[in-house]
Amino acid sequence: MSRKQDTYRIMSDSELIAAVKGGDEAAFDAMFLRWYPQVRKFLLSLVQNEPMADDLAQMVFMKVWIYRSRLEPSKSLRNYLFVLARNGALDVFRSRRHLLTVDTPEPPHKPSSERSEHVAEYHDIRSSVLRAVDQMPPQRREVFRMSRFQSLSNEEIASATGLSVRTVEKHLQLAVRDLKKHFS
Repeated sequence: MSRKQDTYRIMSDSELIAAVKGGDEAAFDAMFLRWYPQVRKFLLSLVQNEPMADDLAQMVFMKVWIYRSRLEPSKSLRNYLFVLARNGALDVFRSRRHLLTVDTPEPPHKPSSERSEHVAEYHDIRSSVLRAVDQMPPQRREVFRMSRFQSLSNEEIASATGLSVRTVEKHLQLAVRDLKKHFS
């Protein structure tokens, strides 16, 4: 381990936050290594699905990096990460509930036109997502489809494509970024 890595390893969370806020990638790596296992474990307890917990944990740290200018060194890093994680899990639960309500029959007292609007909206969103995925570079598109549409784990994708697990994770991060750009 290099002297610089040792320095980051012994930094307090507040010092890491300040360094990450300043754009220090090595400090971000140290933060990731320190907190990823705990964030992933917390998410796994919420979602009960390892690939989903992995994806959400990666999303938490992606958000930390993207919004690093908003970090507050005086605030608890643990609380910040766990709030991001909890909110990410809640978003998943909300989207699942929405998809379930779209796919389940409406009670007889609701007008069928309202259900038709929900189904049409769902199909519009789905088509838009598929178009965005089609615009991704070929390898990223393949990795994303294997992960999201075939529900393969990062390890399974790496084995099938001959990529490293880390490269698969990076492709998924970039795919999520592409989708965010597409819908913003």
